[in-house]
Formats: sequence, structure tokens, C-alpha cells
Amino acid sequence: MKIQRLFKDIPEDIKSLEPFASWQELSPVFYIEKVDDCSLVVAKIEDENFDSLLGIFRSREEAIGAFLAFAFEHGWEEVPESFCIYHTQESNGKIIAGLLWKGRINLYEQSTVEQMIQTMARVHRIVVYSYEVVSYIKDIYPDIDKKVYSIAREIAKRLGKAPELEELAKIYGVSLKDLEDKLKFIEKLLENPVKTPFGEVRLPPVSLPVVGCE
Repeated sequence: MKIQRLFKDIPEDIKSLEPFASWQELSPVFYIEKVDDCSLVVAKIEDENFDSLLGIFRSREEAIGAFLAFAFEHGWEEVPESFCIYHTQESNGKIIAGLLWKGRINLYEQSTVEQMIQTMARVHRIVVYSYEVVSYIKDIYPDIDKKVYSIAREIAKRLGKAPELEELAKIYGVSLKDLEDKLKFIEKLLENPVKTPFGEVRLPPVSLPVVGCE
């Protein structure tokens, strides 16, 4: 298992941070990387390490689940190993949502949106172009903010503004006739660098934390 968090400043003894201070039976290995003005701390803990807690928990899985819940409360997240691409569009007065995951595209209407949420819950990161598409499901999936990686937001951070998806499609010579086209084009933008009307920009890895450093 690997968990990560961005920090403005990190203490000399990283293990003094929560959740490790309260889970001293564990032996995490730490990796530190500079990311812009922040430090990315990644903690790797072998699953077998949690067997030392079997006097407290009924199983290794229960111990891992309790640790992760405590870590999440303190701003950590699992290092993403999977992501899907999410976009929406209006069709005949209805909002149609689409997910591109593992090379397959599935479309959802209001009656099947719960199925889409179940898929989203299984992945670590949800890639969108613009954050506005999140509003469609925010009420029924309030935790989505912790997973969303917005390409437009990352472009704006670096260039001061971000173009509409359709503007980028013209630069790339791509036709966005339907939702499937848009999902595939959003996936293409992750290849780096992204060409925009304001110049090229390199996006950070999808695996980086979406919450900034403190």
C-alpha cells in the first residue's frame, strides 16, 4: 500500500506525523519528491506489516481499512493506480454522462447514473476537462471532489486561463461530434504537452494529489 500527501514544510521525523504517530507498530518507508513549491511525501507500507495488529483487529484487511480511514482524516490519500475519464453533454433536453475506463466507453442517463457512481467509487482518480461537469453528480456523490483531476484547472494554473474543449479540438484537428469523441479527446490531452491558443503546457501526472500543500 502507498499513501501520499503534499506538504509546504515537512518535519525532520516524518513518522511524527499522523497517522504514523498513532500507528507506531507499522514500519513505513518514505519517499520525498519536490513538486513546484511543495514536497510530496509517499509512504509505502507492506500489507504484511499490518499482521502486527491482529491482537487488536480481527483480520489484516480490517486493520488496513481502519488505518486508511484514519489517514484519510488527516489529509492523506492512496497513491492512484487507476483512473477514469468523465464528461457530460446535453441531448434532446437530457444530460447524458459518459465514462471512459479501461479502454471502454459507457454512457449513462438519469435512470442509470447510480451504476456510473459505483464505477467511479472503484477508481482512485476521475479525470475531467472542466470541473463544471462535476455539478451533475455532486449531490449524489459528494466525495467526488477528493478524486477529481481537472485538465482545464491545471492549464489555468500554468497559463492564467484555459480554453474551451472545442477550441483545443480545432488546434488538434479533431471533430467532437458526440460524447464518445469528447471522452477520447480528453484522454489524448493527457499525453502531454497540451497545445493551447496561449502556448504549450505540460500537465502534472494524474497520480499527484489533487489537494494542494498546506
